[in-house]
Amino acid sequence: SIPNLKFIGEAQNKSSVISFLLGNTHPYDVGSILDKLGIAVRTGHHCAQPIMDKYKIEGTVRASFSFYNTMEEIDILVESLKRVNKMFNR
Repeated sequence: SIPNLKFIGEAQNKSSVISFLLGNTHPYDVGSILDKLGIAVRTGHHCAQPIMDKYKIEGTVRASFSFYNTMEEIDILVESLKRVNKMFNR
């Protein structure tokens, strides 16, 4: 559980690409900190400006998972998101 984490999208069967926001933190700030921690994510509107307008958001953070990702890597992402959350959303 990550406080302030909000998944974007309502599909029941999501693919391995997950878009999210972390509290009121700008997606670019989340992505920049994660990058400094060695975690690669994408930020922005991901060539989907109309859907961002629909949700009234500037963009999202997007994490992509594949068969080569380990559970350890996912755990590191979760812990890093908790750390970023503490920095920006006290």
